[in-house]
Amino acid sequence: MHDTKPICALVYEDGAQAQFILLALIKDLRAARLRLAGTLQHDRARPDRRHCDMELEDLASGHITRISEDRGEAASGCRLDRDAFARVDASIMSSLSQGCDLLIINKFGKTEVEGQGLRNAIAQALLAGHPVLVGVPARNLKDWQQFVGDHACEVQSLEEAQHWCRAQGLAPGA
Repeated sequence: MHDTKPICALVYEDGAQAQFILLALIKDLRAARLRLAGTLQHDRARPDRRHCDMELEDLASGHITRISEDRGEAASGCRLDRDAFARVDASIMSSLSQGCDLLIINKFGKTEVEGQGLRNAIAQALLAGHPVLVGVPARNLKDWQQFVGDHACEVQSLEEAQHWCRAQGLAPGA
């Protein structure tokens, strides 16, 4: 692992496990009084729908934004509310301009693979000198690697993510 690289990918197969790791890491980072920017996804089950509602928590403000559209029980295809997602992106950019110690993006998902989404926030954080941690589903790893080149390391566990944070001058889990 090249833990001095400014970008770290938390590579995962199981989204629930990645969520657990990110939650634990965020708890540690907040306990260390670090300023976080970025997102954490929360899925809210709905008894009347087969798909859950997707919500993003703004790590700087705690504000929750629902990013999924309710298109009915029989709907298929992408449910992302692009307007809501754009508001999340704008909030992240604002947090970056106010300063942070670390940008965390919960997922390099389909929208980022397509060249949109939170790619600009990642680039802006790096330009401002902020380290970046991004959850990357294994199915998107090749696209992620094309996006970041050799500027990122990859981890798969909480301990490895904590180690990377410490190498960045952050102190989680101490």
